[in-house]
Amino acid sequence: MQGSGCSGAFGIACDQFGASGLSPANQQEVTKILYDENIGALSIVRNLILSTTPGTILPTCPATPAGPFNYTWDGNQACQVNLTKTAMKYNPDVFVYADAWSAPGCFKTNGVEKNGGLICGVRGSNCTHDWRQAYADYLVQVVKFYKEREGITVNLLGAYNEPDFNPGYYSSMESDGFQAKDFLEKLYPTIKKAYPRTEVACCDATGARQERDILYELEQAGGSDLFDVATWHNYQSEPKQKFNTDKPNFQTEWADGSGAWNPNWDITGQLAEGFQWAIYLHNAFVNADTSAYVHWWCAQNTTGDNALIRLSYDSYYVSARLWAFASYFRFARPGSVRIDATSSAENVYSSAYVNKNGTVSIPVINAAHYAQNLSINLNGVRAQMASAYLTDNNHNVSLVGKYAIHGNRLYANIEPRSMKTFYLE
Repeated sequence: MQGSGCSGAFGIACDQFGASGLSPANQQEVTKILYDENIGALSIVRNLILSTTPGTILPTCPATPAGPFNYTWDGNQACQVNLTKTAMKYNPDVFVYADAWSAPGCFKTNGVEKNGGLICGVRGSNCTHDWRQAYADYLVQVVKFYKEREGITVNLLGAYNEPDFNPGYYSSMESDGFQAKDFLEKLYPTIKKAYPRTEVACCDATGARQERDILYELEQAGGSDLFDVATWHNYQSEPKQKFNTDKPNFQTEWADGSGAWNPNWDITGQLAEGFQWAIYLHNAFVNADTSAYVHWWCAQNTTGDNALIRLSYDSYYVSARLWAFASYFRFARPGSVRIDATSSAENVYSSAYVNKNGTVSIPVINAAHYAQNLSINLNGVRAQMASAYLTDNNHNVSLVGKYAIHGNRLYANIEPRSMKTFYLE
Protein backbone atom coordinates (compact mmCIF):
# COMPACT_ATOMS: atom_id res chain seq x y z
CA MET A 1 0.00 0.00 0.00
CA GLN A 2 1.14 3.52 -0.76
CA GLY A 3 -1.58 5.43 1.10
CA SER A 4 -3.90 8.32 0.43
CA GLY A 5 -3.51 11.94 -0.55
CA CYS A 6 -4.88 15.00 -2.28
CA SER A 7 -3.95 17.83 -4.66
CA GLY A 8 -3.65 21.60 -4.69
CA ALA A 9 -3.76 21.87 -8.49
CA PHE A 10 -4.90 24.95 -10.43
CA GLY A 11 -3.95 27.35 -7.64
CA ILE A 12 -6.22 25.79 -5.02
CA ALA A 13 -3.14 25.23 -2.84
CA CYS A 14 -2.94 29.03 -2.54
CA ASP A 15 -6.23 28.98 -0.60
CA GLN A 16 -4.50 26.74 1.93
CA PHE A 17 -1.62 29.21 2.22
CA GLY A 18 -3.32 32.51 2.81
CA ALA A 19 -4.76 33.66 -0.52
CA SER A 20 -8.28 33.71 0.93
CA GLY A 21 -7.46 34.85 4.44
CA LEU A 22 -6.29 31.70 6.25
CA SER A 23 -3.82 32.81 8.94
CA PRO A 24 -0.26 31.41 9.09
CA ALA A 25 -1.15 29.45 12.23
CA ASN A 26 -4.18 27.86 10.57
CA GLN A 27 -2.22 27.18 7.39
CA GLN A 28 0.01 24.96 9.50
CA GLU A 29 -2.92 23.45 11.39
CA VAL A 30 -4.87 22.52 8.25
CA THR A 31 -1.82 20.87 6.70
CA LYS A 32 -1.11 19.06 9.96
CA ILE A 33 -4.67 17.73 10.11
CA LEU A 34 -4.28 16.39 6.58
CA TYR A 35 -0.79 14.88 6.75
CA ASP A 36 0.09 14.09 10.37
CA GLU A 37 0.07 10.28 10.61
CA ASN A 38 -1.86 10.51 13.88
CA ILE A 39 -4.62 12.71 12.44
CA GLY A 40 -5.60 12.59 8.75
CA ALA A 41 -2.64 10.34 7.87
CA LEU A 42 -2.39 11.37 4.21
CA SER A 43 0.92 10.49 2.58
CA ILE A 44 0.61 11.55 -1.09
CA VAL A 45 0.72 14.97 -2.77
CA ARG A 46 -0.38 15.12 -6.42
CA ASN A 47 1.07 18.20 -8.10
CA LEU A 48 0.01 19.61 -11.45
CA ILE A 49 2.88 20.22 -13.88
CA LEU A 50 1.82 23.63 -15.10
CA SER A 51 1.55 24.22 -18.86
CA THR A 52 0.15 27.74 -18.50
CA THR A 53 1.75 31.05 -17.62
CA PRO A 54 2.62 31.95 -14.99
CA GLY A 55 4.19 28.77 -13.74
CA THR A 56 5.20 26.75 -16.78
CA ILE A 57 8.91 26.02 -16.99
CA LEU A 58 8.78 26.78 -20.74
CA PRO A 59 7.10 30.19 -21.14
CA THR A 60 8.46 30.58 -24.70
CA CYS A 61 8.47 27.71 -27.17
CA PRO A 62 11.31 27.22 -29.65
CA ALA A 63 10.47 26.99 -33.35
CA THR A 64 11.67 23.40 -33.66
CA PRO A 65 12.56 20.49 -31.34
CA ALA A 66 16.24 21.44 -31.85
CA GLY A 67 15.68 24.26 -29.36
CA PRO A 68 16.87 26.27 -27.60
CA PHE A 69 14.75 25.44 -24.54
CA ASN A 70 14.98 28.28 -22.03
CA TYR A 71 13.56 26.61 -18.94
CA THR A 72 12.67 28.70 -15.88
CA TRP A 73 11.53 27.79 -12.37
CA ASP A 74 9.42 30.12 -10.25
CA GLY A 75 9.90 28.22 -6.98
CA ASN A 76 6.15 28.44 -6.37
CA GLN A 77 4.19 26.38 -8.90
CA ALA A 78 0.90 28.01 -7.87
CA CYS A 79 1.64 27.31 -4.18
CA GLN A 80 2.21 23.58 -4.78
CA VAL A 81 5.83 23.83 -3.62
CA ASN A 82 4.64 25.28 -0.32
CA LEU A 83 1.98 22.59 0.00
CA THR A 84 4.55 19.86 -0.58
CA LYS A 85 7.13 21.25 1.80
CA THR A 86 4.59 21.88 4.54
CA ALA A 87 3.15 18.38 4.12
CA MET A 88 6.69 17.03 4.45
CA LYS A 89 7.04 18.90 7.74
CA TYR A 90 4.30 16.70 9.20
CA ASN A 91 5.11 13.60 7.15
CA PRO A 92 8.76 13.55 5.99
CA ASP A 93 8.07 10.53 3.77
CA VAL A 94 5.42 12.19 1.61
CA PHE A 95 5.12 10.54 -1.81
CA VAL A 96 5.12 13.18 -4.58
CA TYR A 97 3.24 12.56 -7.81
CA ALA A 98 4.00 15.22 -10.45
CA ASP A 99 1.49 14.96 -13.29
CA ALA A 100 1.01 16.95 -16.49
CA TRP A 101 -2.46 17.71 -17.78
CA SER A 102 -0.94 18.79 -21.12
CA ALA A 103 2.31 19.26 -22.95
CA PRO A 104 3.20 22.83 -23.95
CA GLY A 105 1.02 23.92 -26.85
CA CYS A 106 3.86 24.04 -29.36
CA PHE A 107 4.45 20.29 -28.79
CA LYS A 108 0.88 19.45 -29.85
CA THR A 109 -1.24 19.10 -32.95
CA ASN A 110 -3.61 21.93 -31.99
CA GLY A 111 -0.90 24.40 -30.96
CA VAL A 112 -2.41 25.20 -27.54
CA GLU A 113 -2.18 23.60 -24.12
CA LYS A 114 -5.95 23.20 -23.74
CA ASN A 115 -8.69 21.72 -25.91
CA GLY A 116 -7.15 18.26 -26.27
CA GLY A 117 -4.84 17.60 -29.18
CA LEU A 118 -2.06 15.01 -29.53
CA ILE A 119 1.67 15.10 -28.90
CA CYS A 120 3.33 15.61 -32.25
CA GLY A 121 5.09 12.42 -33.27
CA VAL A 122 2.59 9.84 -32.07
CA ARG A 123 0.56 7.89 -34.60
CA GLY A 124 -2.21 10.02 -36.11
CA SER A 125 -0.57 13.34 -35.28
CA ASN A 126 0.66 14.36 -38.79
CA CYS A 127 2.92 17.23 -37.64
CA THR A 128 5.90 18.87 -39.29
CA HIS A 129 8.14 18.01 -36.33
CA ASP A 130 8.33 15.16 -33.81
CA TRP A 131 8.16 16.70 -30.33
CA ARG A 132 8.06 13.49 -28.29
CA GLN A 133 11.65 13.65 -27.03
CA ALA A 134 11.24 17.35 -26.29
CA TYR A 135 8.22 16.56 -24.11
CA ALA A 136 10.11 13.78 -22.34
CA ASP A 137 13.03 16.15 -21.66
CA TYR A 138 10.61 18.82 -20.44
CA LEU A 139 9.04 16.44 -17.90
CA VAL A 140 12.44 15.30 -16.66
CA GLN A 141 13.44 18.95 -16.27
CA VAL A 142 10.47 19.45 -13.92
CA VAL A 143 11.74 16.56 -11.79
CA LYS A 144 15.20 18.12 -11.83
CA PHE A 145 13.90 21.52 -10.69
CA TYR A 146 11.98 19.95 -7.82
CA LYS A 147 15.08 18.03 -6.72
CA GLU A 148 17.81 20.62 -7.23
CA ARG A 149 15.93 23.82 -6.40
CA GLU A 150 13.54 22.61 -3.70
CA GLY A 151 15.05 19.41 -2.29
CA ILE A 152 11.86 17.54 -3.19
CA THR A 153 12.05 14.05 -4.70
CA VAL A 154 9.40 13.31 -7.31
CA ASN A 155 8.45 9.67 -6.75
CA LEU A 156 5.99 9.29 -9.63
CA LEU A 157 5.87 11.17 -12.94
CA GLY A 158 2.85 11.37 -15.21
CA ALA A 159 2.50 12.71 -18.75
CA TYR A 160 -1.29 12.51 -18.99
CA ASN A 161 -4.48 13.46 -17.19
CA GLU A 162 -7.75 11.98 -18.44
CA PRO A 163 -6.51 11.51 -22.02
CA ASP A 164 -9.83 9.87 -22.92
CA PHE A 165 -11.65 13.18 -22.28
CA ASN A 166 -11.40 16.64 -23.86
CA PRO A 167 -12.92 19.29 -21.58
CA GLY A 168 -12.10 22.09 -24.02
CA TYR A 169 -11.57 24.92 -21.59
CA TYR A 170 -8.64 23.82 -19.39
CA SER A 171 -5.27 22.10 -19.82
CA SER A 172 -5.80 18.79 -21.58
CA MET A 173 -4.27 16.39 -24.08
CA GLU A 174 -5.70 13.29 -25.72
CA SER A 175 -4.24 9.84 -26.17
CA ASP A 176 -5.26 6.25 -26.56
CA GLY A 177 -3.06 3.35 -25.48
CA PHE A 178 -1.33 3.03 -28.85
CA GLN A 179 -0.39 6.72 -28.83
CA ALA A 180 0.68 6.47 -25.19
CA LYS A 181 3.11 3.74 -26.23
CA ASP A 182 4.56 6.04 -28.89
CA PHE A 183 5.37 8.66 -26.26
CA LEU A 184 6.28 6.45 -23.30
CA GLU A 185 8.99 4.80 -25.41
CA LYS A 186 10.70 8.20 -25.24
CA LEU A 187 9.85 9.17 -21.65
CA TYR A 188 10.63 5.89 -19.91
CA PRO A 189 14.32 5.56 -20.85
CA THR A 190 14.84 9.31 -20.44
CA ILE A 191 13.59 9.51 -16.84
CA LYS A 192 15.24 6.21 -15.88
CA LYS A 193 18.59 7.49 -17.10
CA ALA A 194 18.29 10.75 -15.16
CA TYR A 195 16.40 9.50 -12.07
CA PRO A 196 16.30 5.70 -11.97
CA ARG A 197 14.07 5.58 -8.87
CA THR A 198 11.37 7.88 -10.25
CA GLU A 199 8.46 5.79 -11.47
CA VAL A 200 6.34 6.46 -14.55
CA ALA A 201 2.54 6.57 -14.44
CA CYS A 202 0.04 5.63 -17.11
CA CYS A 203 -2.43 7.15 -17.77
CA ASP A 204 -4.93 8.76 -15.34
CA ALA A 205 -8.01 7.78 -17.34
CA THR A 206 -11.42 9.09 -16.29
CA GLY A 207 -12.51 5.73 -14.86
CA ALA A 208 -11.37 2.21 -14.03
CA ARG A 209 -12.93 0.71 -17.16
CA GLN A 210 -11.43 3.46 -19.33
CA GLU A 211 -8.01 2.79 -17.80
CA ARG A 212 -8.32 -0.90 -18.62
CA ASP A 213 -9.05 0.06 -22.25
CA ILE A 214 -5.88 2.16 -22.41
CA LEU A 215 -3.81 -0.57 -20.76
CA TYR A 216 -5.14 -3.14 -23.25
CA GLU A 217 -4.15 -0.95 -26.20
CA LEU A 218 -0.78 -0.20 -24.62
CA GLU A 219 -0.12 -3.93 -24.28
CA GLN A 220 -1.21 -4.60 -27.86
CA ALA A 221 1.25 -1.93 -29.00
CA GLY A 222 4.11 -3.57 -27.07
CA GLY A 223 4.30 -0.93 -24.32
CA SER A 224 3.62 -2.96 -21.17
CA ASP A 225 7.13 -2.35 -19.86
CA LEU A 226 7.08 1.42 -20.43
CA PHE A 227 5.36 2.38 -17.18
CA ASP A 228 5.51 1.41 -13.50
CA VAL A 229 2.11 2.34 -12.04
CA ALA A 230 -1.35 2.23 -13.61
CA THR A 231 -3.20 5.40 -12.60
CA TRP A 232 -6.91 6.05 -12.92
CA HIS A 233 -9.75 8.25 -11.69
CA ASN A 234 -13.11 7.23 -10.30
CA TYR A 235 -15.39 9.61 -12.25
CA GLN A 236 -16.66 7.48 -15.12
CA SER A 237 -16.50 4.00 -13.61
CA GLU A 238 -15.63 2.24 -10.36
CA PRO A 239 -13.25 -0.72 -10.12
CA LYS A 240 -15.23 -3.96 -10.12
CA GLN A 241 -12.36 -6.27 -11.05
CA LYS A 242 -8.59 -6.41 -11.10
CA PHE A 243 -6.72 -4.42 -13.73
CA ASN A 244 -5.20 -6.06 -16.77
CA THR A 245 -1.62 -5.48 -15.63
CA ASP A 246 0.75 -6.89 -13.05
CA LYS A 247 1.85 -3.34 -12.12
CA PRO A 248 0.50 -1.55 -9.02
CA ASN A 249 -2.50 0.70 -9.57
CA PHE A 250 -3.39 4.01 -7.90
CA GLN A 251 -6.68 5.89 -7.94
CA THR A 252 -5.25 9.41 -8.33
CA GLU A 253 -8.23 11.77 -8.49
CA TRP A 254 -11.84 11.86 -7.44
CA ALA A 255 -14.38 14.00 -5.63
CA ASP A 256 -18.14 14.09 -5.92
CA GLY A 257 -18.10 17.76 -6.91
CA SER A 258 -21.82 17.95 -7.60
CA GLY A 259 -23.21 19.31 -4.38
CA ALA A 260 -22.87 21.72 -1.50
CA TRP A 261 -20.30 21.18 1.24
CA ASN A 262 -21.02 17.94 3.04
CA PRO A 263 -19.01 17.28 6.24
CA ASN A 264 -21.13 14.33 7.37
CA TRP A 265 -20.31 10.69 8.00
CA ASP A 266 -23.72 9.13 7.30
CA ILE A 267 -26.85 11.30 7.22
CA THR A 268 -28.44 11.08 3.76
CA GLY A 269 -26.27 8.56 1.90
CA GLN A 270 -25.00 11.29 -0.44
CA LEU A 271 -21.86 10.46 -2.42
CA ALA A 272 -19.66 12.91 -0.53
CA GLU A 273 -20.35 11.46 2.92
CA GLY A 274 -17.54 9.75 4.75
CA PHE A 275 -19.30 6.39 5.13
CA GLN A 276 -19.73 6.15 1.35
CA TRP A 277 -16.04 6.91 0.88
CA ALA A 278 -15.07 4.17 3.31
CA ILE A 279 -16.89 1.72 1.04
CA TYR A 280 -15.36 3.21 -2.14
CA LEU A 281 -11.91 2.67 -0.68
CA HIS A 282 -12.74 -0.86 0.42
CA ASN A 283 -14.03 -1.78 -3.05
CA ALA A 284 -10.93 -0.43 -4.76
CA PHE A 285 -8.52 -2.16 -2.40
CA VAL A 286 -10.30 -5.52 -2.39
CA ASN A 287 -11.80 -5.71 -5.89
CA ALA A 288 -8.92 -4.15 -7.84
CA ASP A 289 -5.85 -4.48 -5.59
CA THR A 290 -5.55 -0.70 -5.60
CA SER A 291 -2.57 0.54 -3.57
CA ALA A 292 -3.37 4.26 -3.24
CA TYR A 293 -6.48 6.43 -3.24
CA VAL A 294 -6.19 10.18 -3.81
CA HIS A 295 -8.91 12.77 -3.22
CA TRP A 296 -9.14 15.72 -5.61
CA TRP A 297 -8.38 18.90 -3.64
CA CYS A 298 -6.89 19.12 -0.16
CA ALA A 299 -8.35 22.35 1.21
CA GLN A 300 -10.36 25.01 -0.62
CA ASN A 301 -12.14 28.27 0.16
CA THR A 302 -15.52 27.07 -1.11
CA THR A 303 -19.10 26.12 -0.36
CA GLY A 304 -18.81 22.96 -2.51
CA ASP A 305 -17.52 19.48 -1.70
CA ASN A 306 -14.43 19.11 -3.91
CA ALA A 307 -12.01 19.36 -0.95
CA LEU A 308 -11.35 17.36 2.19
CA ILE A 309 -11.30 20.55 4.25
CA ARG A 310 -13.48 23.58 3.55
CA LEU A 311 -11.92 26.96 4.20
CA SER A 312 -13.89 30.10 4.94
CA TYR A 313 -11.36 32.90 5.25
CA ASP A 314 -9.64 32.12 8.60
CA SER A 315 -11.96 29.27 9.58
CA TYR A 316 -11.78 25.64 8.49
CA TYR A 317 -14.14 22.66 8.55
CA VAL A 318 -13.04 19.03 8.22
CA SER A 319 -15.13 16.56 6.22
CA ALA A 320 -15.78 13.01 7.36
CA ARG A 321 -14.21 11.88 4.08
CA LEU A 322 -10.85 12.57 5.71
CA TRP A 323 -11.77 10.30 8.62
CA ALA A 324 -12.57 7.51 6.15
CA PHE A 325 -9.02 7.85 4.79
CA ALA A 326 -7.59 8.02 8.30
CA SER A 327 -9.49 4.90 9.37
CA TYR A 328 -7.42 3.00 6.83
CA PHE A 329 -4.11 4.80 6.71
CA ARG A 330 -3.38 5.74 10.28
CA PHE A 331 -2.96 2.02 10.75
CA ALA A 332 -1.97 0.63 7.34
CA ARG A 333 1.08 2.77 6.69
CA PRO A 334 2.93 3.13 3.38
CA GLY A 335 4.71 -0.11 2.63
CA SER A 336 2.06 -2.27 4.27
CA VAL A 337 0.73 -5.29 2.39
CA ARG A 338 -2.93 -6.24 2.08
CA ILE A 339 -3.64 -9.83 3.08
CA ASP A 340 -6.77 -11.89 2.55
CA ALA A 341 -9.72 -11.10 4.79
CA THR A 342 -13.30 -12.15 4.19
CA SER A 343 -16.62 -11.65 5.94
CA SER A 344 -19.54 -14.06 6.10
CA ALA A 345 -21.72 -11.50 7.91
CA GLU A 346 -24.30 -9.69 5.81
CA ASN A 347 -23.52 -5.98 5.18
CA VAL A 348 -20.07 -6.30 6.76
CA TYR A 349 -16.95 -5.47 4.72
CA SER A 350 -13.50 -6.31 5.98
CA SER A 351 -9.92 -6.07 4.79
CA ALA A 352 -6.55 -6.53 6.49
CA TYR A 353 -3.03 -5.09 6.17
CA VAL A 354 0.35 -6.09 7.58
CA ASN A 355 2.80 -3.26 8.25
CA LYS A 356 6.55 -3.51 7.81
CA ASN A 357 6.96 -3.67 11.62
CA GLY A 358 4.61 -6.65 11.86
CA THR A 359 1.56 -4.82 13.26
CA VAL A 360 -1.77 -5.63 11.62
CA SER A 361 -4.70 -3.39 10.73
CA ILE A 362 -8.22 -4.79 10.22
CA PRO A 363 -10.77 -2.16 9.12
CA VAL A 364 -14.35 -3.43 9.40
CA ILE A 365 -17.33 -1.58 7.90
CA ASN A 366 -20.84 -2.33 9.13
CA ALA A 367 -23.32 -1.10 6.50
CA ALA A 368 -26.32 -2.41 8.44
CA HIS A 369 -28.57 -0.13 10.46
CA TYR A 370 -28.05 -2.31 13.53
CA ALA A 371 -25.02 -3.33 15.55
CA GLN A 372 -23.30 -6.61 14.76
CA ASN A 373 -21.42 -8.91 17.11
CA LEU A 374 -18.55 -10.51 15.23
CA SER A 375 -16.06 -13.22 15.85
CA ILE A 376 -12.84 -12.40 13.97
CA ASN A 377 -10.64 -15.37 13.12
CA LEU A 378 -6.98 -14.37 13.47
CA ASN A 379 -5.41 -17.52 12.07
CA GLY A 380 -1.91 -16.68 10.88
CA VAL A 381 -1.77 -13.39 12.81
CA ARG A 382 0.57 -13.07 15.78
CA ALA A 383 -0.67 -10.39 18.17
CA GLN A 384 -1.23 -9.90 21.89
CA MET A 385 -3.27 -6.68 21.98
CA ALA A 386 -5.95 -5.09 19.79
CA SER A 387 -6.97 -1.42 19.90
CA ALA A 388 -10.34 -0.47 18.39
CA TYR A 389 -10.87 2.91 16.66
CA LEU A 390 -14.42 3.93 15.78
CA THR A 391 -15.69 6.27 13.08
CA ASP A 392 -19.38 7.08 12.85
CA ASN A 393 -21.63 10.13 13.22
CA ASN A 394 -20.27 10.73 16.73
CA HIS A 395 -16.65 9.53 16.50
CA ASN A 396 -13.72 10.50 14.29
CA VAL A 397 -11.27 7.58 14.43
CA SER A 398 -11.66 7.55 18.21
CA LEU A 399 -10.03 4.96 20.45
CA VAL A 400 -12.95 3.13 22.07
CA GLY A 401 -11.37 0.01 23.49
CA LYS A 402 -8.33 -2.18 24.02
CA TYR A 403 -8.54 -5.96 24.13
CA ALA A 404 -6.08 -8.67 25.11
CA ILE A 405 -5.98 -11.40 22.46
CA HIS A 406 -6.19 -14.96 23.68
CA GLY A 407 -5.95 -17.69 21.08
CA ASN A 408 -6.84 -16.96 17.50
CA ARG A 409 -10.16 -15.14 17.86
CA LEU A 410 -11.17 -11.57 18.56
CA TYR A 411 -14.77 -10.90 19.60
CA ALA A 412 -16.08 -7.45 18.78
CA ASN A 413 -19.22 -5.34 18.51
CA ILE A 414 -19.46 -3.15 15.39
CA GLU A 415 -21.80 -0.20 15.70
CA PRO A 416 -24.42 0.46 12.98
CA ARG A 417 -23.33 2.41 9.88
CA SER A 418 -19.81 2.65 11.20
CA MET A 419 -16.23 1.77 10.48
CA LYS A 420 -14.16 0.23 13.24
CA THR A 421 -10.45 -0.38 12.71
CA PHE A 422 -8.67 -2.95 14.85
CA TYR A 423 -4.96 -2.32 15.27
CA LEU A 424 -3.14 -5.45 16.39
CA GLU A 425 0.25 -5.41 18.08
